[in-house]
Amino acid sequence: MADEQQQREQYARQLIQSIQLMEEEIARGQSNLQMFQAQATRLAETASAVSELKRHKSGDEVMISIGSGVHLLVNLVNTSHVIVALGAGFAAEKSLEDALASFEKQQEQLLELSRHQQERLREAHARLEVMRKQVSQLVQQ
Repeated sequence: MADEQQQREQYARQLIQSIQLMEEEIARGQSNLQMFQAQATRLAETASAVSELKRHKSGDEVMISIGSGVHLLVNLVNTSHVIVALGAGFAAEKSLEDALASFEKQQEQLLELSRHQQERLREAHARLEVMRKQVSQLVQQ
């Protein structure tokens, strides 16, 4: 009888450790999800700004944000192309349409990543709930 009790206690400790690990995994997953959503928001804002260029012509004066609430008044030289970062310090000139198509594709990828992360979080929450019930049952015995 004492051996059985020790086995239950050992199993309960293992479950509790697994619960803690699962909670950490869920926290990381939620952080990733927030990051995906923030990237999608920034991308939508960028797409909106690029779309806005269609309303302007070369020589128009516009105010652009350079970050932290700082703006510049600039004269547009080229309203048909933008320079888009490709990563690793590289950039390419793209037409407005190509840039917008690229942003849309990136948003679709972020949406898919978000959906996948949400599904993983649902599964993790379900596993967590099962483990919590198991610990509760072990404690009640």
